[in-house]
Amino acid sequence: MHMGKSVEVICPNNVSSDSKFLNSSESIQKIDFDKFNFSAFDLFLILDSSEWSQVAGYGKEKIPEIKKIIIDHHRTNKKLGEINLVDFERSSTGEILFRLFSDWEVKITKEIAEDLLAGLIYDTSSLQHPWADVGAAKTMARLMELGGDKNKIILNLYRNISLDQIKLLGEVLKNIKIDKEHRFIWSAIPYETVILYPDSSGVKSMAASLFASSIADADFGIIMVEEKKNFLNVSLRAKEGFDISEAAEALGGGGHKQAAAAIIRDVAFDEAVEKALEAVRKYAKKD
Repeated sequence: MHMGKSVEVICPNNVSSDSKFLNSSESIQKIDFDKFNFSAFDLFLILDSSEWSQVAGYGKEKIPEIKKIIIDHHRTNKKLGEINLVDFERSSTGEILFRLFSDWEVKITKEIAEDLLAGLIYDTSSLQHPWADVGAAKTMARLMELGGDKNKIILNLYRNISLDQIKLLGEVLKNIKIDKEHRFIWSAIPYETVILYPDSSGVKSMAASLFASSIADADFGIIMVEEKKNFLNVSLRAKEGFDISEAAEALGGGGHKQAAAAIIRDVAFDEAVEKALEAVRKYAKKD
């Protein structure tokens, strides 16, 4: 990110330029991190990313030769930086940054407070996740005192859903199945269905957060959406007491104990779904 008279956000090609998380920026430059010239820079600050694919996009394997500082809260962080500030006891990277800024006596403006508050609300699903503890709640309250507009953030995150998103969410719900033996629910949506609803990005995570760990008689859930052909995006959510990060890691992903994700690439839809189900059933049998 370059700071000057205007704000420019540099993001990988896999991030949509119309993302609601980028709308406050005055300009957005989408780049391919495999081709980007890092030699013009001294330091790469990487936030809230446990591995390189989360930074550059899945399928991008070339890690640049530049000094890196990692600030993150994911238990599965690969610690690729020269400095790795990884605190998985914290609810979100936003909370870590608030603590850093407080230690450094940085003046937290209304704009900074709102950005940090948005990160905290999003990453804890408004304090619903088990890792959202008293410290997270106190941080949220302090950021609101400093001017963060909780109501505006809630409006944009949770009450700004497109019609296509609602319709695809309906497809996810219509296809939910329960594995009674292994006590989990699952739903899988192929690419042929996804393309019927072009303005539906984010539905996988939305469905996972809302429903995957909410069903009676199920300990966890897995939501799978084939966002591109042979590219299955997988989200897992578990009730407190279950660690589904192992299943996500077995699929090449990672995350928290109760919230994790993975990508299954270059595999046909039916085969990819079965691969994901096989991984979570293996995990379920441990308990």
